[in-house]
Amino acid sequence: MKIPFRSFLLLLALPVSVATLALSPEEIDKAVRAAKDAPKNQTLNKEAADLLKEAGRYNEAIQHYLKSGNAGNLGIAESYFYLYNYDKAEEYLEKYLAKRSKAEAAKDMDFSYGDGSETIDWTDYLSSRIDLGRSMLDRVEKIQVIDSVNVPSDTFFKFLTLAKSAGSLKDESAVENILSQRQMQQLGVTNLWSPVYVSDGGEDMIWYASSDDGNSKLFESSRLSDGKWDSPKALFDYESIFGDKNGSWVAYPFLMSDGVTLYFAADGEASLGELDIFISRRDEDGFLQPSNIGMPYNSPFNDYLYAIDEETGAGWWVSDRNMIEDSVTIYTFIPQDLRINYPVDTPDLASYARIKSIASTQDSSADYTQLRDRIKAAAMASRTEADKKEEFRFALPGGKIYTTLGDFKNPQAKAAMENYLSEKKSYDFLKRQLNQLRATYRNGDVRISSDILDMERTLEHKRSELLRLKNQVVSSEM
Repeated sequence: MKIPFRSFLLLLALPVSVATLALSPEEIDKAVRAAKDAPKNQTLNKEAADLLKEAGRYNEAIQHYLKSGNAGNLGIAESYFYLYNYDKAEEYLEKYLAKRSKAEAAKDMDFSYGDGSETIDWTDYLSSRIDLGRSMLDRVEKIQVIDSVNVPSDTFFKFLTLAKSAGSLKDESAVENILSQRQMQQLGVTNLWSPVYVSDGGEDMIWYASSDDGNSKLFESSRLSDGKWDSPKALFDYESIFGDKNGSWVAYPFLMSDGVTLYFAADGEASLGELDIFISRRDEDGFLQPSNIGMPYNSPFNDYLYAIDEETGAGWWVSDRNMIEDSVTIYTFIPQDLRINYPVDTPDLASYARIKSIASTQDSSADYTQLRDRIKAAAMASRTEADKKEEFRFALPGGKIYTTLGDFKNPQAKAAMENYLSEKKSYDFLKRQLNQLRATYRNGDVRISSDILDMERTLEHKRSELLRLKNQVVSSEM
């Protein structure tokens, strides 16, 4: 997997980019002291600035780049890019280009883009990232982040406390159990990666795999009515993600419980950093062209996975923007039905885009106790699932989780729950049928398009009925 910004010493390893600082703070400080002892030595100041930038100490780096000659102007542009100051980044990039030597221009052409099959001028790429960052900064979503935690990068998906209804994230063995070596060869892939998204009920899986050239693709597998799994299908025309350039990596899928809305991470022309989070929605022809979900979720760094749990009302996304060795940060936030952005003239807007302070995103008058309790309840239910026989899982206000009809105290609520379960069973059956119809349609049988549309309308009606019954259960029991 390529390194998109050559100034990084963040070594990118598959399947997760692990932040591994090349030098210790003591070694960096030694280089800084050497530069301070020789303030007119451009080489020493450039070396110190590069190390400070690689450690994420951008403002300190800029002070040394100012003493590094014209090459320092490029370093300043890169530093301001990571600080979300795109006007300053553009200003210093233009200063660098105005004085760039032939040797510097030749060095800039060594930047390898996409799958490594071509090289482009690094400054052209940086300029396009500056433009993209500026446009994204105009649309920073106003969200409330209630928590963050740093976890090991290679197993981060195990720390997301999803309710059962939201599906689950498994390791690659979930796919290994259903995929033969022959199928792997037919798909042109050699390696499977974690996490694998598995829907509630286990009838649908979305996963990613890579070939020997380092490129990956997303695939979907669905369980048929006879219990077997259909042939995996690639989800996208990848030019829709990567543009004219060859991208290399798509990963970390999460499908919403509606079976329609898919989040995943990808690199390419539409990505600000190495990996950005994208959204796509499904119709009868498959998944539509993805779009970047913007800031604050995406950054100049790697942003991996975005997941929403409708049962608890919590959302998560995962990023390595904090540059903690061998770790990533999981942010917990409150999803919104309707996106609301910060006004573009918000003071220090970049700090909200960077999530510089979690507290600054929160409503000082809000009480997040119930949401945290629901997340804890979902975590406890997840930990005990293997030891507890459940008929279902149903969340009530206040963090209560019912798993059997015997949990209900109100007879009317119990009767309403029986109706809900019957409707849910019918809904799940139709959803499996719809998946089969879509697979048949993708294989070339376009005659069933009207059947697909009819079933989608039926499922939409059933979703409304499920919501009505769910509210009836809650109101009767509370």
